[in-house]
Amino acid sequence: MDEIVTIVLIGGIVGIVGLFSFYIFKMYFLPKRIDELAAMIENGQVALALKKLLSLVEEDDHNPYIHFLLGEAFLKSGQATEAIMEYKQAVRYVVRDSKIKEETIRARLAKLYLDAHNYNEAKKEYLILTKMAPTVADNFYQVGLLFENAGLSDKALPYFTQAVKLQPRHSDAQYHIGTIQYNAKNIRAAKEALSEAVRVNPKHHAAHYYLGQCLRSEKELDSAMREFEAATKDDAWRGRGMLGKGLCYYEKEQYRKAIAEFEGALGFAEGSNDLKLNSLYFIAAAAERLRDFNLAINNWEKIMEINPRFRDVSDKLSTYAEFRTHDSIKDFMIASPGKFEKICRGLVEKEGYSVTDLEVKNDSLVTLIAVDAGEQGFRSAKRPSTLFFIYRTTETLSDKDLRIMHESMRARSITKGICMTTSEFNAQAEAFVQSRPIELRDKKDLIPKLRGVV
Repeated sequence: MDEIVTIVLIGGIVGIVGLFSFYIFKMYFLPKRIDELAAMIENGQVALALKKLLSLVEEDDHNPYIHFLLGEAFLKSGQATEAIMEYKQAVRYVVRDSKIKEETIRARLAKLYLDAHNYNEAKKEYLILTKMAPTVADNFYQVGLLFENAGLSDKALPYFTQAVKLQPRHSDAQYHIGTIQYNAKNIRAAKEALSEAVRVNPKHHAAHYYLGQCLRSEKELDSAMREFEAATKDDAWRGRGMLGKGLCYYEKEQYRKAIAEFEGALGFAEGSNDLKLNSLYFIAAAAERLRDFNLAINNWEKIMEINPRFRDVSDKLSTYAEFRTHDSIKDFMIASPGKFEKICRGLVEKEGYSVTDLEVKNDSLVTLIAVDAGEQGFRSAKRPSTLFFIYRTTETLSDKDLRIMHESMRARSITKGICMTTSEFNAQAEAFVQSRPIELRDKKDLIPKLRGVV
């Protein structure tokens, strides 16, 4: 009996000593060992640390810090999938007083999901982080980015706004607020956010570009050009910045400077059809304004090779079809003011009239008063006059243009008018002249006559 009691007592003592030893190991030696493994990972001894951690996790599978360190080791060894699994295990077992914080683990997971393009899982983690760490601006910023990249700008905006409230100097959040507001046509709000972005970070080239767009839309062209110029300091934005500057010159009617910028933008359009097409289009538009129709047509043809449906390029080439086959109309359209006047006089004389008065109204319009050259003798002083309006333009003429002509006829007591154009007349113009003494000659009538005059 005494032997049994002695055995039980010894067993109890051994058990107590064992439990105490386990407690001492777990409370003092295990943490120290784990901290040593953490230091090994930090110092680059990843393979050895990984081997020891895999052994430890078998002994203490519910330890969130061991799983976290395993995740760190896997991540440093390039095994992202295994790292995610360990971080998820760490989150599963983490509690308030764990050595590692849940916030830290979820931040690692969110970043890994982003890197793996698993945006739904990344968004879930960042949304949790906005609740766990509501004072950290970057968590809100990342949620905003994920919504915006998914095409949900309306949902992204409140998160970017909250990021700015928490961190007013968050220039990237300000930039995204600005671009969302710009695309929504809220120019004042966009300009405010983008101005703050470039104030905080003068090297935020993307913000400079969109601020330039805001200023251009408000016709503050000189200020816009300064912002576009700032954008060109970065290669990624240089082409778009030059396009923006060119558009400012275009709106200022400085077409040669505009073309120089557009051609510069083309040099940075590699890989961007949008930039290339717009640069070509506006080179053509500026060339058309300068009456350099060869350059305009050449660029429209280049656009057709890339995208036949781009803007109104197909219509432009149709409008200028005669320019590609008839040199006479091309020469007429690009003629100097003096030669333009001379050709118009020749057209009227070819109609059998004698010009008595001529006025060059502008680069596109000459008005002439003429009398029938066939009337001779004493009756010549009483010969009726005819008013000619001759346009060189690609714009379709409307009833508004003919009303101006008719008023001029009435003011001069002229009872007959002839309107010639290198374009066409719309339906309203044709209806207007049905009850009025005005004859219309569109490009189909004019081109044959030009061949004998130019």
